[in-house]
Amino acid sequence: MDILDLLLTPIYLAMFFLLARRTVNNNAENPIYGAYYIRGLMAKFGATIFFTLIYIYYYKGGDSLAFYYSVSPLYGLTFSQPEIYIRFLFGFQEYYPIECLRYADEHGVMYLLRGSPTLTTIRIASVVNLVSFNSYIVLCLFFAYISFTFQWLAFKLVVSVRPQLHKAMSVSFLFIPSVLFWGSGVGKDSIMLGSILLAFYCFYSAVILKQNIVRNILLLLVTTYLITLIRGFMIFTLIPCCILMAVTYYRAVFKSTIVRVLAGPLLLVLGAGLSIFFVQSLGNSVSSYSIDSLQQKAEGFKSWHSYLGETQGGSAYSLGSDVEYTPVGILKQAPMAIAITLFGPFIWQVRNPVMLLSALESLLLLFYTLRALFNKRIYALLGILISDHLVVFCLAFVFILSIAVGITSFNYGALVRYRIPILPFFGMLLSLVSYRLGAREE
Repeated sequence: MDILDLLLTPIYLAMFFLLARRTVNNNAENPIYGAYYIRGLMAKFGATIFFTLIYIYYYKGGDSLAFYYSVSPLYGLTFSQPEIYIRFLFGFQEYYPIECLRYADEHGVMYLLRGSPTLTTIRIASVVNLVSFNSYIVLCLFFAYISFTFQWLAFKLVVSVRPQLHKAMSVSFLFIPSVLFWGSGVGKDSIMLGSILLAFYCFYSAVILKQNIVRNILLLLVTTYLITLIRGFMIFTLIPCCILMAVTYYRAVFKSTIVRVLAGPLLLVLGAGLSIFFVQSLGNSVSSYSIDSLQQKAEGFKSWHSYLGETQGGSAYSLGSDVEYTPVGILKQAPMAIAITLFGPFIWQVRNPVMLLSALESLLLLFYTLRALFNKRIYALLGILISDHLVVFCLAFVFILSIAVGITSFNYGALVRYRIPILPFFGMLLSLVSYRLGAREE
């Protein structure tokens, strides 16, 4: 942290606050803006400041600062040799300007300069950095603001569909501590959180609400492409779950019980077929997302994350036995992977203060899960799980992505970051189930 950060941070915070106040005033007819918008944004910025201080003074490094050190030399290059910067910005090959390599090497971030996921993140951050004046904290604030914008869109959409659950949904989408913290800094996690929530918003608005169809479909295509560049495996969960949600919704549109019963299997087959077609098409068109390639990547993630967990802070975890990345092997480890992703780290596994905060949050998630399930109307649960289109989406997305995260992370440092796109939908799932079962009144 230097004098530039100290000077610019309060100026930008004031600017963002004035912008937030204007947004609330322009949407005065919608009560959720006055109730949650500024509170949510201030919580986000508070988490961002905490995030930057943790990385600067506690970790004294880490991926977020590494991304900043990768972006920082590009700031000067933009003005001294703009043609080189533009070639980097719009280049689809794995290219980083050689003019910036010495700075990157001096700061130990050469490992980020290979591969589409990190270079895509660097390209995005370099554009945002142009209006951050090369300040790390301000850059983080911009990432937080952009991420919050997409969190707000998803929250506003869900509240428009389930207005009686506005309080619970505000917690799920705006106030979960780990989502606030890990989704606020410079890096892949903030981009993925915002991208997945934006993709959900665009799909639901276009396919189910039929609002601004062309614009939302175009945004959806751009967003899904961005997800494939950074963490492609998440798109294999998101799009099939969206299709399943749409199938469930349109099945419920039929008024006749007989028609619903007859149409249900046909729509499910159609949804499954579209999902399989999407997965196969993506795998065939982009070789890095073929099933064999994804299996190799999963094994690589396991090896690397296990090494980090064993050597850096003792945050490694085990699923009890070696994971075989085959359909049968994954199914065998699925229950343990889901439990660890949603409810880990456990209290007895805490090794440092950051893990303690994650463990306390996970304990609360476990409490609210048990609270939702231990209900006198639990017999109605199955009907809710297969009839409510939002519940169907959340259940499928949370479980499938939890398996993927659980069997590839193998250390809690990676897991608590990878799972942040899951938590808003897990919170929404618990809220919807609790409400439908009558566990609590809103």
